[in-house]
Amino acid sequence: MTLTTSFLSMCLDDNTILIQTKLDAHDFPVDVERDCFSAMKRIVLEGGSVDLLALKQAGIPVSFIASLEQTISSAWRYREKLIIEATKKRDILKVAEKVIMSKDLPSSELLAMLADQVAMADRRGDYAIKMVHEVANKEIEKISERDNNGIIGYPTGYAKMDFLTLGFQNRKLYYIGARPSQGKTALLINFAIKCGVRFGFLSAESGEEEVIGRMFAVYGKLDARKLQLGTRGSKEFTEMSNFIDHESGIKSVIYDKPNMDIGDLVLRARDMVENFGCKILFIDYIQILSATADMKRKDRREQIAEISLRLKQLARELNVPVVVAAQLVRDAEKERPGLQSFSDSSQIEKDADVAILIWNTTEKSNEIVYEKTYLLVEKNRDGMKGPVEVEFDKATMRFI
Repeated sequence: MTLTTSFLSMCLDDNTILIQTKLDAHDFPVDVERDCFSAMKRIVLEGGSVDLLALKQAGIPVSFIASLEQTISSAWRYREKLIIEATKKRDILKVAEKVIMSKDLPSSELLAMLADQVAMADRRGDYAIKMVHEVANKEIEKISERDNNGIIGYPTGYAKMDFLTLGFQNRKLYYIGARPSQGKTALLINFAIKCGVRFGFLSAESGEEEVIGRMFAVYGKLDARKLQLGTRGSKEFTEMSNFIDHESGIKSVIYDKPNMDIGDLVLRARDMVENFGCKILFIDYIQILSATADMKRKDRREQIAEISLRLKQLARELNVPVVVAAQLVRDAEKERPGLQSFSDSSQIEKDADVAILIWNTTEKSNEIVYEKTYLLVEKNRDGMKGPVEVEFDKATMRFI
């Protein structure tokens, strides 16, 4: 009797295993075993009892039913574990074969194919039916461990933003929307500098030198143009050295690649979290990310939609906040932007747990015209929405 057949025998002996097990039909490599397991699950879910007669009526071959010997069911968890391990090996080997057959693809896509499967295998068993009281007990522990500072996640650096969003929270996808040259990359950098934890910064647009130059400016309140021109007074040198000392302690990481494809991004993001210990990821920016080879036959709107869905999955898989810059349509320069203002795909607004849009406008008071900048929290799945008034200092790239 095979391992999987003996497990089916255990299910026949104790139907409650079918409700508790993490296995699904994919874990049974033989067609008849797969059909038998599916039939058993269906019978139990419909309120029936699984026995030999029920399996016969479900169309399972009599010869196979006869092979289901009486097996003591007390050790079913151990067998379940062995079956899951066997499935992991099969799935990884299948992907390895696919990689060998896809040798014409770029190396980044081949690595991403392998990494995705390995990650799925590592997380196998994380998603299962659980007792409500057990989850509630764990949640109590999490709540008691939180600092009583008014937020749940990592700080944004802006008191009202933290009040509205409760900070950058694990497993959530954040979109930062703006028109070109309105500061979406700068805002990402401000958030990264102020979040207070080890971050990963993935840039598909700007090179690492440019990003670090902006980080110098934001952290040290330095004129970014002067830094570009090479002007270095004692203040500039001191503040840049202070930033290096600060990051030497936090140990954040950066990765830049022009027109990075989503497969490469996922691979690097996973590396940042699992091997470098990053607590939050910043991505600049979605519309410049390239599609993988299997997506490229689709139009650009469909490609962006799939990339956005992958970023949503990434936040959940890695259990970290993922903060992504996004471009808005041209009309957003003329009027107050909204969720419909994201460029290229409506999927962005659907996938966002939180959407923050930069709005530059003018207001008139006593015949004097003032320039105003707001960070508009237009979507907040678990919290409040509203405007956060800030000042954007273009010289130092700081939102104040």
